[in-house]
Amino acid sequence: MKKRGDRAEDVETEAGAVTVKENTDVARIQLLFPGKPDEQTRRTLKSHGFRWSPSQGAWQRNLNEAGRYAAKCVLRSISGDTAA
Repeated sequence: MKKRGDRAEDVETEAGAVTVKENTDVARIQLLFPGKPDEQTRRTLKSHGFRWSPSQGAWQRNLNEAGRYAAKCVLRSISGDTAA
């Protein structure tokens, strides 16, 4: 998690229509979509360890380096970017 001094800080970025949020309060990396993702996108999210959280309104997984990498992989996959 990103830290400033003694307190963790939330980080939020945009990737097209998707918002990527590093939510330090719940220790999760979250992907927020403007609406319900299509079936293929949901399969991609699940295959990279993301699960839907109704209470958070986001697809999320643990906030760590593996989670950050998985988020990048999902975003690359749904954008159609096949570069490594």
